[in-house]
Amino acid sequence: MGKREEARKKQQAAGRRYREKNADKIAEYKRQWRERNQEHRDAYAADWRERNREHIRISNRDYMRRKAKEAKDEVERRTRKAEYARNRYHADLEASRSKARENRQAAQTRDPETYRANKKRHNDAWRAKHKDEINARLREKRLINPSPRAESARRYYEAHAEERRANRRQRYQDNREHELAKQRQWRQREQRRIAVGLPVRRLHRVTPAERLEHARAAEQFFARPMTAELRERLKAELRTPPELIEAWHRDNARFRAAQYALRHPEAGVHVVNRKKAEEERMDAIARQINERLRVSPRTPRDSAPYAPPVPQPSTEALSR
Repeated sequence: MGKREEARKKQQAAGRRYREKNADKIAEYKRQWRERNQEHRDAYAADWRERNREHIRISNRDYMRRKAKEAKDEVERRTRKAEYARNRYHADLEASRSKARENRQAAQTRDPETYRANKKRHNDAWRAKHKDEINARLREKRLINPSPRAESARRYYEAHAEERRANRRQRYQDNREHELAKQRQWRQREQRRIAVGLPVRRLHRVTPAERLEHARAAEQFFARPMTAELRERLKAELRTPPELIEAWHRDNARFRAAQYALRHPEAGVHVVNRKKAEEERMDAIARQINERLRVSPRTPRDSAPYAPPVPQPSTEALSR
């Protein structure tokens, strides 16, 4: 090794020792220099970005590709790990459950407070994630059997009757204007219903026994077998009246005639005039009713077409 190389190495070692010994002083000097030359540094960075714009784009694309690949690899790693854990757990289910119970027991014995806090945190997180599912199950359970909840509410109201009444009175006093506005709104709504001929709105509570009876009646009604006799009876009760069917056919015929006239204006002279056809139909109906209600035979005057009466001169005009 030459003297020059040896001197260079000694200088590098001295520099490292100085930097290690004065690390805080060097860091403070660099910070002060950056503050004094902030504008210069910003201008230099902007100029560098302008000169190396394409290089920056390529670097950013490469960086995003690496990050996307790392994220994809992490997802695949977690998926493989979860699949391996599931397979290992189900390979010997009883042993896995026994091991889990031992681990939980050991954690609870080692630090009961931390175990309870972690368990509560995990349970709260699971409930927050499955909130809709839990609420749906509770609603279905209460609809199927509302008696336990109703019985619990009844016992609570009986044990705290006076407290509940005091709370209602206090809430009414605290929100008196709001309650009075609700009462005025209710009276106005009932007055509008009566004015248009609607019945007064009345709601009543249904007891659990009545609810069960309604459910049994609905089950019996919808689960009944559809026999031939029942089908015929329903057809007789629910069939459409013949006059409505005839009116429907007439409306369809009129609509088809109008659409045909719109599509073929050159054939309009051959299309039946709807107003004329309706007048002829009404005249035919009137003649049938007249014949059915007539008590004396028709005279030639009755068969003659209708003519408006001729006005007769008054008595005063004749005397003049």
